[in-house]
Amino acid sequence: MAAIAFDTLKFARRLKEVGVPEAQAEAQAELMAEAFVFNMDALITKDYLEQCLEARFASQNASIDKQFAAQDVRIEEKFAVQGRRFASIDQFIVDQKACNQRFEEHFRAHDQRFNTIDIALVRISEELKLLRWMLALIVITTVVPVLQEWFTRFVLSG
Repeated sequence: MAAIAFDTLKFARRLKEVGVPEAQAEAQAELMAEAFVFNMDALITKDYLEQCLEARFASQNASIDKQFAAQDVRIEEKFAVQGRRFASIDQFIVDQKACNQRFEEHFRAHDQRFNTIDIALVRISEELKLLRWMLALIVITTVVPVLQEWFTRFVLSG
């Protein structure tokens, strides 16, 4: 802290010039010097105030920087957790796409089998039609003569 210069001799001379008695002027000069020395510790200078404020601001800035650093760490941890979650979701989506692909392959294979079965059923249906006609022809060729004979025997002879 800078010292304040107080010239007691100059102060006493000045008091004498304005008409203050010499003893009183010297006493006032000594009292003023004592008051300055006594109150000097209570006075602060601009330099001292600037030093105190700079130290306080530096301390405050360090505290704020520390809090920001801690907050940055927490935020980075949260981002890391979210990143792992997103990676897990991405892997799940990849797995689901692979599963869907396998289902699609199975569906295509089943569709091919069903198409093969449908073709076979159409062929069987056509064969059954032919067999019905053949059976009808057999029935007609065997039953009609029997009925004709029966009709002539029982109905006409009768």
